[in-house]
Amino acid sequence: MRNKTILILTLMLGIWISGCTTTGPENVERDYGNSVRQMIAGQTLDPSTAANPDPDPLDGGDGDRLNKVLDTYRGDVSSPEDVGQPIVISVGGQ
Repeated sequence: MRNKTILILTLMLGIWISGCTTTGPENVERDYGNSVRQMIAGQTLDPSTAANPDPDPLDGGDGDRLNKVLDTYRGDVSSPEDVGQPIVISVGGQ
């Protein structure tokens, strides 16, 4: 009985120690970021622009029109009083 206990404990210790082994971080580092780059490339309409994005995409525009758009946006945003209505949850069919 004692030999079986020692054998079982030895096997469990061996399994436990083997779980600590690793193949090393170099496998992860070698592929780090490739999935993100592949996803971005798949979602880009013109891949030649992905490497050199335009730092000023709104080059040229009518200032008066942009101001009117901004004023309209700010005017259409609801006030906090409109949003703060109570939430009613009906339980039990009444």
